[in-house]
Amino acid sequence: MTDVPRIALIGVHGYGGVHLERLIELAAADRVRIVGLADPRPPEAEVVERARAVSGSMQVAADAEALLDAARPDITIVATPIHTHVPLARLALAAGSHVLVEKPPTSTMAQFDALVAEVAAAGLACQVGFQSLGSRAPAHAARLVADGRLGRVRGIGVHGAWTRDRTYFDRAPWAGRMRLGDVAVTDGALTNAYAHAVATALRLAGTPDDATPAVQLERFRAMSPEGDDTAAVRISVEGSPDHIPIVVAVTLCAAINRDPQLVVHGDGGRLELAYTRDTLSGHTADGSPVTAPAGRVDLLENLIEHIADASVPLLSPLAGCRPFMQVLEAVRLDGPARPLPARALSAADGTTRTVVTGVDEYVRRCAEELRLFSELPVDWAEDAP
Repeated sequence: MTDVPRIALIGVHGYGGVHLERLIELAAADRVRIVGLADPRPPEAEVVERARAVSGSMQVAADAEALLDAARPDITIVATPIHTHVPLARLALAAGSHVLVEKPPTSTMAQFDALVAEVAAAGLACQVGFQSLGSRAPAHAARLVADGRLGRVRGIGVHGAWTRDRTYFDRAPWAGRMRLGDVAVTDGALTNAYAHAVATALRLAGTPDDATPAVQLERFRAMSPEGDDTAAVRISVEGSPDHIPIVVAVTLCAAINRDPQLVVHGDGGRLELAYTRDTLSGHTADGSPVTAPAGRVDLLENLIEHIADASVPLLSPLAGCRPFMQVLEAVRLDGPARPLPARALSAADGTTRTVVTGVDEYVRRCAEELRLFSELPVDWAEDAP
């Protein structure tokens, strides 16, 4: 790798725009050089001008393969729709480039296994964009759990209540879809919007990379065309009595927008982690209050350090995403989410948004009681498989 890493970004809109702003910031500090941007929809001229001002010559192309062949970057960031991650990551590997691919890394387990093998065969590094895994707060929480500071941990609960209107599902043909024609997409609240919550909970529980968790799903949709927008899942590793069970209950159809929370239930202690804000609170078994260092490590910078020095571990390596992918695969095999009955829904903001009545409290209770919707019980979930 060159002294100043040469970076290409594939996908400049949506979260790709966040990556581009960060690249401009790093390039201005002479820590990276932006050598190319690729997207079928051109980036705004003003953004291109700012990127060129800090990086010098830079190619902008509609075709990723042509850009990678010409630019030969040290690192390629793939920030595109889920079902395009694998073919674009393969193009980057073929160009001799390390990869940072957005979450979820693939839309099927078979694709995941193939990509892990291809990354290893290429002798290159691949980081996955689970930004929460770079946060110091969950890392500190995981140490407290592993060291037994909370006593016996009974489980980890996650509750998320976000508000999304119909434009969220209309923003792209793949949004909320399980498939596009013959291509798996596997987009839903559990696999995409709250993917960080699932991945972070698995990390806190100390789930081994090679674990095969048992997954119980209750998936519903109020606005989504196919995928879940309201869902609960219980994750446990069979044959491991010391494994910590996880219950994740989330919705995109809440009445009020609230930050998602991970709750660690110990016999003597309790932790509450707001992973979007990098904050940790609670107390250990001896009653000591818990705080955590603020902030997070940038995953691109971590990838650069790892490439320069292999003894620096990746914070979100591709191979380490296997437990999360086991959950995604269970969702894929479960198929389209079940439509919620009309009695479970109410309108908000005119006709632009649908609220699942009472769901704000239901997801919180699931996380606190480590139960699924049907176990609370909730009438519209009583027949859930």
